[in-house]
Amino acid sequence: MARLLEPIDLSKLAEEGTEFRVDADFVRDNVKSDEEGEVSNSEQGIQQCNTECIGIFDEDVYEEGEPFEIIGKKMTSLVPNGKIKKRVIREGAGDKPTEYSMVKIHFNAYVEYDENPFDSTYMRNKPYGFIVNDGRVIAGLDFAVQSMKPNEKSQFLIHPDYAYGRNCSLGRVPSNATVLFEVELLEIVHSGAVLTYEKLPEDQQKEFSEIYKYCVALCERGKKSFSDRQYLKALIDYNTCAAKLEKVTLHYKDDIEKHRQLLLKVYTNLLICYTRNKEFRKACLNAKKIYDVTKNGELIKIHPKVYFNHAKCLRYLGEYDSAKTFLDKAHKMEPKNPEIANEMLNLDNDRAEHRQQEAIFAKALMRESHES
Repeated sequence: MARLLEPIDLSKLAEEGTEFRVDADFVRDNVKSDEEGEVSNSEQGIQQCNTECIGIFDEDVYEEGEPFEIIGKKMTSLVPNGKIKKRVIREGAGDKPTEYSMVKIHFNAYVEYDENPFDSTYMRNKPYGFIVNDGRVIAGLDFAVQSMKPNEKSQFLIHPDYAYGRNCSLGRVPSNATVLFEVELLEIVHSGAVLTYEKLPEDQQKEFSEIYKYCVALCERGKKSFSDRQYLKALIDYNTCAAKLEKVTLHYKDDIEKHRQLLLKVYTNLLICYTRNKEFRKACLNAKKIYDVTKNGELIKIHPKVYFNHAKCLRYLGEYDSAKTFLDKAHKMEPKNPEIANEMLNLDNDRAEHRQQEAIFAKALMRESHES
C-alpha cells in the first residue's frame, strides 16, 4: 500500500499535490498467491483498490491525491453540460446496454482526495446488478453504464446534480460532492422489457409492438439461462415467447416480417433446448414449425443447425432415413463442419447396429417358427 512521506495538509494539497512511494519490501512480503492459484487476502486488497490511486498502473492515470479538476481534463463529456465525464481504461466489445437492459457491474466509488472508496463491490466480492433506467442507482451512474460495452472498464466523474445532490445523507460523501466511479461492465442481459411489459394495461399487452419487445427480452433471458445450462428455465421463456407470437394479431404489413423472423428464432431455440434436454419428440415438433413458418426455406433461409439438431433427434428416435435426409442438408450447407461429420458417423454406426439387431431378431423368429 502507498505510504505518504509526510502528513497531508489538505489546504495545500490542491495547490501543491503530494509525493508518495511504494514500499517494495511490504509488497513483496504481503502479496502472495496460494498453491491453488487463488490470490491471498493481501493481493485481493490491492486488486480491489483503485490501482490508479496507489500508483500501480499501466496507463497514464492520475496520482494519489490528484484533484478531480485535473482528472477531468483527461476525460470527455457524456452530456452537453459536462456534468458527467468519462475516460476509458480498458476497451470493451459488443453492444451497449439498451433501455431496461439488466446489467451486472463491479465498481469503486470515491470522493475527492480520499484513496479509499466510500462504496465498492470489489470489497464486498459481489458484483451489483440492476436494470437500466429503473431508478435504483444515481442518475450519473445509470447514464454512465449505458455508454459502456461488455468487459469495458472506465472512470466517470459525476457532478452532484447527477449524484447525491446538495443534501447528501451518506456519511462518507459530503454534501454537494462530485464523485468518481470506476466501473467494470461484466454482463448485459437485454431482458428488462419483461418487467415493463408485465406492468402494462391488458389492452396494451396485446399490441404487437409491446409483444415484440417482450419476446425479444425473453429471448435474451433464455439465452443467458441456456449459456448457464439451465435448459428448463430457457424453455419456459422460449415457450412463453412462442405462445405470445402465435396468438398475436398483426395489423401492419411491416410487422409480418419481424413476426416471422422472431418466430423462427424462438422455434430454433426451442429445438436446440429440447435437443439438449433430450426431449427429442418435442424438438422435432419445433423443427416442423420452423419448416412451416419459413415454407421449407422459401421465405427465410433455414440455418444448418436446424437440420443438424433435427437429424440428431431423429437418430435418437430411430428414424434413420429421415435423419439422413436432414443431415445431408446440413452437410451440404457446411461441408467442413466437424460436428456434422461426427453426427454422420454416429448415424452410420447406429444404423448398422440397428440392422444387425434386426437380423438377429429375424433369425430368432425363423428359429422359433421351425421349432414350432
